[in-house]
Amino acid sequence: MAELMFGLGQTKKKKETAAKVRQTKAEEWNYKGRIDQDGTFLERKAKNQESLSYKEKQRETKKNLKDVTQGEDGEMALRKQQFNRDQKWKETKRDQVKKNTNFDMARSLFGGGGPAPAAAQDDEEEEYEEEEEEEEEVVEEEDDDDDDDDDDSVEVSDEEVEEEEVESDSD
Repeated sequence: MAELMFGLGQTKKKKETAAKVRQTKAEEWNYKGRIDQDGTFLERKAKNQESLSYKEKQRETKKNLKDVTQGEDGEMALRKQQFNRDQKWKETKRDQVKKNTNFDMARSLFGGGGPAPAAAQDDEEEEYEEEEEEEEEVVEEEDDDDDDDDDDSVEVSDEEVEEEEVESDSD
C-alpha cells in the first residue's frame, strides 16, 4: 500500500506543477503591466532615440552648410583674374578676325598698304580726327611757349589746319 500512496503523491505534485505552469503562461499571455517599466522596451526606446538624434543632427548639418558663403580668398581672386584675362584675350581674337576680313592683301603688297577701300575710308576719317587732336595739342603747346619767349611765330587756327589737310588729301 505504501507503493500506492507513493504513486498518488507523485501525481498530485505533478498536477500542481502543471497547474502552476499553466497559470504562469496565462499571466504572461494576458500581461497588462505598464509598458514603460519593461526592460527590453526601454532599451529599444533608447536606441531609437539615439538613431533619431543622429539623423536629426545630419539633417541640421546639411541645412547649415547650405547657408555658408565663401569669401574671395587669394586663390579665388587669382582664378577670377585669370578667367577675366582669358575672356579678354578671346574677345580680342574675335575682333582681330573681324579686322582681318577688311584687309586687302593685294593692296598691301603692290602699294598703298592698309585695309580694303571701303574700310580705308572709315580708318582715314579716324586718322584725320586723331591728327587734328594732335595738332591742336601742338598748337596749344606752341602758344604756351610763345608767351614766355618772343612773338615771332605765327599762330594757325584750327580751320586753316583742316583746310590744309583737305587740300593735301585731295592731291
